Amino acid sequence: MAYQAPAAGRVAVGWLGDRLFLGTTSGLGADAVLRGDFFADDLTQGAPTGRSRWTRQHAQIVLPNLGSGADLELTLVVQGWPTDVLNAPVAQPLVQVRADGSLLGSFQPTGEWVSYTFRLPATVRIAADLKIDLDINHTFTDTATFGADARPKGVRLAEVRLQALNENPLFTFYPPAQRAVGLLMLGALLLYLLLSRWLRATPLVYALTAVGVGLAGIGLAVARIWMGAILQVALLLLLVLLMLAWRRPLLLLARALVRRFTYGLALGYGLTTAALVLLGYALAELLGWLSHFGPPLFVQTFPDSLLYGLLGAGLLALGLVWGRAGLPRLADNIVAFLGSQRGAWGLLLAFGLIWLGYQAWVISQMAYVGHADYADNAVVARNLANGRGWVVDYVTQFYHIIDGTTRPQETWPLLQPLWIAPFFLLFGAQDWAAKIPNLFFNALLLVLVYQIGTHLWDRRVGLTAAIFTLTNYLFFRLTIYVTSDLAFVVFSLGAVYCLYRAVGMRDAGMRDAGMRDAGMRDAGRGGASRLASRFSLLASRLSPLASHVSLLASRIPHPASRFLLLAGILTGLMMLQKPSGAMLALGMGLWFLAQRCPPADWRDLVRSWTPQRWWRLIAPVAIWTLVALAVLSPYLVRNVWLFGKPVYSTESYDAWVLGYRGNSGDAWEEIYRVFTPELGGAGLPDRSWILRWGFDKTQEKFENQVVALRDYLLPVWHGLPPALAGLSSAHERRNIASPIGAWLALIGLVGALRFRRRLLSLLLLTYTPYVIFMLTYWRTNEERYWVMLIPWLALLGAWALWAGYAALAACGDRRWAPLGLVLVAVIVGSVVGFSRPDIAQKITREPQIWQPDLTAYAWLEEHTPPDAVIMTRIPWQLNWHTERPAVMIPNTGDRELLLHLAQHYNAEYLVLENQQRVKGDAGRLLAPLMDHSNQVGQVIEGFELIYASPTADFRAFIYRLPRGVVDGATPQTASPLNLAASPPN
Repeated sequence: MAYQAPAAGRVAVGWLGDRLFLGTTSGLGADAVLRGDFFADDLTQGAPTGRSRWTRQHAQIVLPNLGSGADLELTLVVQGWPTDVLNAPVAQPLVQVRADGSLLGSFQPTGEWVSYTFRLPATVRIAADLKIDLDINHTFTDTATFGADARPKGVRLAEVRLQALNENPLFTFYPPAQRAVGLLMLGALLLYLLLSRWLRATPLVYALTAVGVGLAGIGLAVARIWMGAILQVALLLLLVLLMLAWRRPLLLLARALVRRFTYGLALGYGLTTAALVLLGYALAELLGWLSHFGPPLFVQTFPDSLLYGLLGAGLLALGLVWGRAGLPRLADNIVAFLGSQRGAWGLLLAFGLIWLGYQAWVISQMAYVGHADYADNAVVARNLANGRGWVVDYVTQFYHIIDGTTRPQETWPLLQPLWIAPFFLLFGAQDWAAKIPNLFFNALLLVLVYQIGTHLWDRRVGLTAAIFTLTNYLFFRLTIYVTSDLAFVVFSLGAVYCLYRAVGMRDAGMRDAGMRDAGMRDAGRGGASRLASRFSLLASRLSPLASHVSLLASRIPHPASRFLLLAGILTGLMMLQKPSGAMLALGMGLWFLAQRCPPADWRDLVRSWTPQRWWRLIAPVAIWTLVALAVLSPYLVRNVWLFGKPVYSTESYDAWVLGYRGNSGDAWEEIYRVFTPELGGAGLPDRSWILRWGFDKTQEKFENQVVALRDYLLPVWHGLPPALAGLSSAHERRNIASPIGAWLALIGLVGALRFRRRLLSLLLLTYTPYVIFMLTYWRTNEERYWVMLIPWLALLGAWALWAGYAALAACGDRRWAPLGLVLVAVIVGSVVGFSRPDIAQKITREPQIWQPDLTAYAWLEEHTPPDAVIMTRIPWQLNWHTERPAVMIPNTGDRELLLHLAQHYNAEYLVLENQQRVKGDAGRLLAPLMDHSNQVGQVIEGFELIYASPTADFRAFIYRLPRGVVDGATPQTASPLNLAASPPN
């Protein structure tokens, strides 16, 4: 019946939902033209709908499930080329309109928005989906207003409309689109299954299903264009809701599968086969390495190499002599030593001394602290040590124009400088002194990971996870730079663990108290419980009131209270270290509430509601929250005092700029544009800028963040079908836990469904708000944003590794224990070795890149007065190394604006570093100044070159800025980011 009504509706091109009908891409290849893809949507002044899209030479619009039917009227709202097109062969192109391959007509657009109407006969509709093709005979690229734009643009399209013609016959049967009928039937089935899960009354389920199908039919009759396209999306939504509704049975099934596949002979045989294959692969890699490097290495180390060879032969002979009886015993003894308290602590201490000593040696050799926020932490710490407070002497962005270069630090967290300042007071403001706190936090992290692994599993897991964590290349980076992430990892890991212990101990205390009340006291519950029970018995003999007090005290074990207090302190420090930690705190709080009041108890709690009962449930959560807020309060007070709001950072503006033009170097430069309206800027970025960027770019940014997060956390799985390939990482080098470490962590995560459900629920709830925050507000495509997950990945992976060893060793009367131990050694070596190339690059290659800049900074410090203001692309590290005020090079192609800002801040010199070249519009403006053939003494466009690195390559330049060029002048044009003054998307 729905398909007896003529199809009607409109699609506003460039608005949400239009991608149901058309394809888009930013690529410039021929494939995009053949597909008929559009360019990204953008705001369009004068457009009837306010937004539009540019077509290519060929554009295609598909209206799904439209079906056959009467003749229709097709209307296209189109604008042609602007009047300032450069090098165009014609003034306006010719556009041909086709429907399912049949020519409907043609038109020549104008520079104004015009509606073009065509008759769409029913006879040309040969399929359920209507395909409308626009063929444009010419395209253009550049305009006088916006300059170069490589996109070959056809015409702008703002709207597509379909409506019925009045002369259609009244009594005619039109067959429906078969696919739409099938989708509707499948949707009805899914809706029925969903409602049957939520509702118990079968008649009500049938009635609501019928209502849903009826509404879908009405939608097909009234707005077939949209309903036909939404059917597939509705099915996906119903599937997601169905999985959520059946989540408990699905989890029970997953746990049953885990339980089934963790026991039995099949597991042993599978592990044995996998171990043999992995061992064979490792031997092949070793033999391949020996074939290339073995003979030269043997010759270079002779005669020591001969002794090593004899030692290896002796060990092999020993293994053969011991055979199947001695080797399993040896393997068991080694594993027992690793699991003993003395052995584990001894190895942990030895590893810590060696690794931290090595890191200390590397730190002592590096004459820099890092880029951006790394250098900013050191600068603020130096100013704190000098008694100046949290201030900096540089201008890095142009959201506001301030007087002078000294300002409160308003971008990054404030706690890291506090850890550094005492060491500056002791040793002076040295590069290596700024990194000493990192060594202390590494030591804390080493012990903390070991302690967590030991408590949750055993000492072998803790020891292995600690080694995995500290040898990870990201933690090595965090150590050699002055970053706030390392302390953030320690605080967040400690906060989560302490909260887990507090809830676990409190629940154990509650169970103990209940058992005592029922006369089922267990003498082996631990010292705290025994002490509480004795106090309860003594108090009951003294008075009934004291008995009640003692019972309440016994229900709140002292260790749990200590862990709860410590969790609150660490949570506050975590948020002080990085305010984004508030997202972790939110997840922790939700988990804590769920543990205090499980969903299964909600109905009983509402029925027997009393203030005292509610307070008993909420009091621990309130205490934890108040302690955390008390620790965080100085940061909130400082922000209110200085900026008028409790949470403030210029990154709240960066969030609406970064990532919307991709991840290239030019795209990153967008946050350094001049935004202040006094100089023609677009104003402060906020969430409304999503409309400026367009929905395509917003979706593209979100997809890029999802892909980046996937590549960091999920393992690579080669050979998956194309439909499932997106569920695994696409690049092994991007796995933050190493490729095999990612697999181990995934196996451990699956195992946690069966053996560590409470821990798994805590981790999922803790990090989910943070993931959502990073995906939707900030960005994920930087590894250090996820280092707080590495300890947990290492713990889960180490657990899976040693569980695999235990299962393998149990096979065949422990005869496979040696193979299991070899497997453990190979995997540990693989995980640790994954970070070696990155660490080697940081030690050998990176100092060479920094050296030209460090030499230039030394020259600048020697040849300029202390108050000389320097314009640079990296003001943070320039100020750290030279103690000169600095100002950022604005990302503008307007020379007059750049010089105006230089004059406003009294900048006298321009530094172009080797380590961070200027990109974007400013890079193109200053390109002549970065030519490696430039020589000292040259004057290039008014900039006098006064220093250049004495090398043929990797050169840094220092110029004296032109003076008097813009005296008394205000630039007439800026480089605003709003789409009214930027190239059309």
